[in-house]
Amino acid sequence: MEENNKDSQLETREHHINQLNKEAKTNIVSRIMIAIILVTIFIPCIVLGGYFWLALIFLLILIMTHELCKAPQSIEKKFKGIIYLFAYFMMFALVFYIFLKDLIIEYQNFLGSGMEGSFSYDILRGFKAPQISLTCFCISIAFFFINVFIDETFTIHDAFYLITMLFVVSLGLQCLIYLRFLPFLNISTSVESDSTFKYFTSALLILYFLMGTCFNDVGAFFIGVLFGKHKFCPKISPKKTVEGFIGGVVISFIISFAFAMILAYFDFPLLEGVLDLEHWYNILIISLVMPFSATLGDLLFSSIKRSYKIKDFGTILKSHGGILDRFDSIIVTSITTSLLILVMINGVEIFA
Repeated sequence: MEENNKDSQLETREHHINQLNKEAKTNIVSRIMIAIILVTIFIPCIVLGGYFWLALIFLLILIMTHELCKAPQSIEKKFKGIIYLFAYFMMFALVFYIFLKDLIIEYQNFLGSGMEGSFSYDILRGFKAPQISLTCFCISIAFFFINVFIDETFTIHDAFYLITMLFVVSLGLQCLIYLRFLPFLNISTSVESDSTFKYFTSALLILYFLMGTCFNDVGAFFIGVLFGKHKFCPKISPKKTVEGFIGGVVISFIISFAFAMILAYFDFPLLEGVLDLEHWYNILIISLVMPFSATLGDLLFSSIKRSYKIKDFGTILKSHGGILDRFDSIIVTSITTSLLILVMINGVEIFA
């Protein structure tokens, strides 16, 4: 009798857990290897911060701009070189213009003050909030629309796609810079020079953000592979399941919220006065929003790929596509997280 009960329990368990085929096992191993490679590259840049973080963003701009320009093209159709050159120039301008703007203001103040000595500029304090240059945005609109008129192969659909993608991706990358530099804005020079703060405490905010975003993807993938039965959004992403979506949200929330609260308890708050033990509800809100935003980003970029009938944006990560394929969730969630933090710091005044 006991043996029969054990057999029935075993059958029930096997019924609820999906059997992994060879392709799924290979895919899991491949994902783990790619994750290790990306972590190996990212963690040192996150910890060192400053120009190391900006150098990594610079590299991401190069790869992402190439991938987003290549996506709408087929063998029969290719963008002209001028489109590529302008897209690269504008992406760099949109992401880094805020430093140039602040540098000019600081230099003018230096000249106006009549101070002696050499001029120095602190990049850590130059990034007060993500901003998109209206001038650069209008130039982009004008350039791509003019190309619609003079280039028969360049359509209005291509113009709107490039304008939108340049805006979204550049803002997402700006927000990644903001999340790394934000802890330096409201501290004294003595604290900033402290190595514990510079290489550990100041990096906790963006580590928290990356954990909330990436663990949603990891949780959704593994829960979906093992337990996924019901399709979540088959029109855009046929492999996503409801079980995977719920699993990703739960795992992301638990890990990110626990990470932030434990650090705050031991006096290592993510952001003093905003994301600390006293303001635990802010941590709760962001930890809940991140996995939903990450899923939205994934679906948004998947819909673009489906529209252009391509599997991936690139091939730099071999079978796992390009950088945009791995950073779709990060781009959208960085914007959402930065906006929430700005509201928590300044209130609704930021919309005024």
